[in-house]
Amino acid sequence: MASAESRRDSAAAAIEGRAFQVVYQPIVELDGGRVVGVEALSRFRDGRPPARWFTEVEQLGLAAPLDLAILETALADVDLLPDGYISLNVSPSTLLEPRLIDLLCADGVPTDRLVVEITEHAPVLNYGHTRVALETLRAKGVRLAVDDAGAGYATFRHVLRLRPDIIKMDQSITQHINEDPARLALATALVIFAGEIGATVIAEGVETPSELAALQSAGVSRAQGFVLARPQSPPLALPGDGHVHGPVDTVEPAMDLAPALPPWAERAERSDGAVSTTAHALLSPVGSIDIALELLRRKTSELGADECVALIGSAQRQVRIVGGALQDMMRGRAANLVSLDGVCRSGPEPLPAATADSQRAS
Repeated sequence: MASAESRRDSAAAAIEGRAFQVVYQPIVELDGGRVVGVEALSRFRDGRPPARWFTEVEQLGLAAPLDLAILETALADVDLLPDGYISLNVSPSTLLEPRLIDLLCADGVPTDRLVVEITEHAPVLNYGHTRVALETLRAKGVRLAVDDAGAGYATFRHVLRLRPDIIKMDQSITQHINEDPARLALATALVIFAGEIGATVIAEGVETPSELAALQSAGVSRAQGFVLARPQSPPLALPGDGHVHGPVDTVEPAMDLAPALPPWAERAERSDGAVSTTAHALLSPVGSIDIALELLRRKTSELGADECVALIGSAQRQVRIVGGALQDMMRGRAANLVSLDGVCRSGPEPLPAATADSQRAS
């Protein structure tokens, strides 16, 4: 077994020799299929998985040199990438490296297009120093993303301390979300949480159209994964341009997405972007109200107050009608909602007579 010193020398030589390739995976807005950005990812020439590389260099004290080498390569590709932002993965220890700020804020670097994505390869040891570094970058227009929320070191406390602009939902939540109500509930809760702190949620590792549909029903607005596009070298073939995006070193058969977008990307020709954006913003408070009502219903049910339970149930139905209407508006379709008094095409369950009488009396 190689000594730590020889392993460090070998890793340092690989970094110096740029023994890696940077590829880019598109990040797609689910309401319409527009590409809003790309994430820069690394592939190493020795074939070892990236996670093993980053874990090893962290242990050897070489995380910063590797991160900086990858960032330099990605920044050199900016002009070859589509419009939108570039998400750059950075270890927590690298954030405290002065050369990072010098690199990202150098003359000619489009800081307004950069997102620093804090990886889960190691914990943040000093949040105070980390926040100082991040504020310096944010003052230059760089945004912050927290990777793999819901797994590893990316706990909710971690998110609260950093207050990111973007929260990347871990693939352990997104995969099979269409088959698991618990995952769907967790995704919805994360969207609501993100709305409270003004962040955008991006689902990672999405592999099927059914997962995309479930994520959009939970209020997730952006995603990345093999079902949308695989990581690739520039120039990138983007979703909707007539190609399936295979691995960097392979060629996949073509698939024409232009004539008929999948259901998750449906959008009416007359859709108003401002209306869609507003509808998505309203989904978060509507979801919060629904959760609060459910908790209240359970507590009230324990007390045996049947009329109150029925009234809360009616309010929940109305909230869900509004939520469904907002989702229709996001997709550019006519909202399935007539009024907020419980009258809708789907027909909510009528209130018990005693409850209805008490409402009229009030």
